Amino acid sequence: MNIQIRILIFITITNMFAAMARSAESDEEIIQSTIELARSYIGPDDKLDAIDSVHYKGSLLYSSGELGTIEMVYQKPMRHRMVAVIGERREVSVLDGSEGWTTFERVVDSVPFSMEIFDPIRILIMQASVREAFNFFRKPDARNGEIFYEGKETVNGRECNVLTYYHGDGIAYQRFIDAETGQVHKTMDSKGVEYLEEGELIVNGLRFPKKLVSTFSTAIGDRSMEFAYSSITLNEKLPDSDFVMPLP
Repeated sequence: MNIQIRILIFITITNMFAAMARSAESDEEIIQSTIELARSYIGPDDKLDAIDSVHYKGSLLYSSGELGTIEMVYQKPMRHRMVAVIGERREVSVLDGSEGWTTFERVVDSVPFSMEIFDPIRILIMQASVREAFNFFRKPDARNGEIFYEGKETVNGRECNVLTYYHGDGIAYQRFIDAETGQVHKTMDSKGVEYLEEGELIVNGLRFPKKLVSTFSTAIGDRSMEFAYSSITLNEKLPDSDFVMPLP
């Protein structure tokens, strides 16, 4: 191989790695600028970082026509409580650190029908949801946590930067964030459930969605759940007793 060919190969390889480095750097820049834009859309950093609990109250509507009420609480460091009431039935789901469970009971007298203990995968998924509730688009603070830039996509006529938030263990959330305003137009989780946000509630100068519609596939076709929030309260923690596992 003569010297000219060697030089040409060297230049080609050097340019290839330089292009790869520029691409990686560009992705990181897009990720960082998108995070900053999405956070600023909700509100100032100091207010977001000061949140240690979020309490949602509202109505729940299934695509089957069933209507009920729902309360959801996310509380640091790793707690979540959800109470859904449909007709005469109440469902209570709780995550407390590395333990979690669901109880089903009658509304009239709180007599339990059954109780389910979360398996390890369900625990990991719930823990990821608590991180997402407080991270406000920052990198997941989890083992192997990462953010990936997936390119651009148009949602509802708006150009969006697509970011995947990876929490490890196959758990991820993909967000479609408006490249101009920072508003989230769509979210997909690793199970293929789609979440659309509608409207807004202003709480302590921060923007929260007024309605969240989730769509998912079942064996008999697509189904949906609509969460319409009537109030959101910040930094009002529930007592420890609300996270204690009930006796069997």
